[in-house]
Amino acid sequence: MTVIYAFQDSNGHWHGDPDAPLLDPADEPSRGTLTYQPVPGTPEAASPFVGQRLTVLYGITDLEAGPVTYQLDTGGRFLATWHIHTLLASPMGTAPVPSDTPRDPAPTPPCLESAFTEAGRRFVLTGTRCDNGQLIVKLTVTSERGDLQGELRGAVTADALAPLARLLDAASRTHPAAVPPPRQGGGWAPAVSARLSARFRQEPDFTILAAEFGCSRGAIYEELTRQGLIRSPGSGRTTPASRPLSEAMQQRRQIHRNTHTRWSDEEERRLAQRCADGVLTPELSNEFGRTELAIESRLLKIAAVGPAADQARLNAL
Repeated sequence: MTVIYAFQDSNGHWHGDPDAPLLDPADEPSRGTLTYQPVPGTPEAASPFVGQRLTVLYGITDLEAGPVTYQLDTGGRFLATWHIHTLLASPMGTAPVPSDTPRDPAPTPPCLESAFTEAGRRFVLTGTRCDNGQLIVKLTVTSERGDLQGELRGAVTADALAPLARLLDAASRTHPAAVPPPRQGGGWAPAVSARLSARFRQEPDFTILAAEFGCSRGAIYEELTRQGLIRSPGSGRTTPASRPLSEAMQQRRQIHRNTHTRWSDEEERRLAQRCADGVLTPELSNEFGRTELAIESRLLKIAAVGPAADQARLNAL
């Protein structure tokens, strides 16, 4: 799925996952511009990126798509990853808020609020009315210590609350056993594999399919690749013999040999360890064959600890 996975703000700082690998390694990231103008009166209107003309990167990745479609200044419409949507929609974002920015005298209090505790978890529902009459409804689940364990959020009309409550009640009564196990004897059952093939043609979102079939996104990807419905990176027409890397990409890899390649779990573990050992970003860039921007982005993503990670967090402010 084509998604927006990184953006550059008006100060030249990159946010998101600018070094995320594309599913087709021979492809280069597409660039566009997005003037961020959320609906007035919604929580997104408090984002520090409001009114900025952002440079965005988009392409086909395996990153999870968020719930909102963004329209580029040129007219193209794309979903953004959850990471990008969170950064843009958050009142804090990752950009500094100028000291002279006027602040609201007080936040709008919720017009709907309900909560209860069950089995050591706190369930909270709040609703805040927008200027257009809709409600921004937020459901959160937290532990006894206040750690966030789950969240649902969206805009609805007041008359939709009762039907939504019935829908959630019906979903909670659906027994997990109703979903047939996708694997039998280490592989996919033929009937389930055929059902996955049919569902993929209707719903290409790996996250939704993984929840529906009771497995990981990786298992969905592997089975669809085996069926030939999607191409694995480096296979088919995208092999180096049939489609060589572009001249620009070859030049980049002469400087950073692993640029625009996927991070393996082992690389991430080694990066976290080297960061904890006190190795700084320039040396990490040489060691892992990636740009310093890519190193800093990955350090933030894996929540690494060490001087390089601390510097990356400062640079993101």
